[in-house]
Amino acid sequence: MFGLNSMSQSSKKLTFKDMDFKFMAAYNQYSEKYDAAAEEPRKEALNQAIKELHEDKISYPDFYSVLENEEMDDRKRYYRARINTSRKFQYRENERKVDRIRRHK
Repeated sequence: MFGLNSMSQSSKKLTFKDMDFKFMAAYNQYSEKYDAAAEEPRKEALNQAIKELHEDKISYPDFYSVLENEEMDDRKRYYRARINTSRKFQYRENERKVDRIRRHK
């Protein structure tokens, strides 16, 4: 019977009295995501994230990654690819070298 009561209870949106500017901005994002969440596990994950942020157990970037976690699963994460470039002189010199090797094979 005890397990049944805990299962039937839905998670509620958390509120905090002492909020600085950064935490208030994070809380607003949390509030929007919480209102948009349809599933109970997602709401509980959001509650856990904001609670850990308030207790300084996680950093702000970690908190925002938890907020975006559900939406980013089906999309690729942004990453930087290194682009190798060469100057015109270096490119021509390399092409001459490749041509010489081809000619003398």
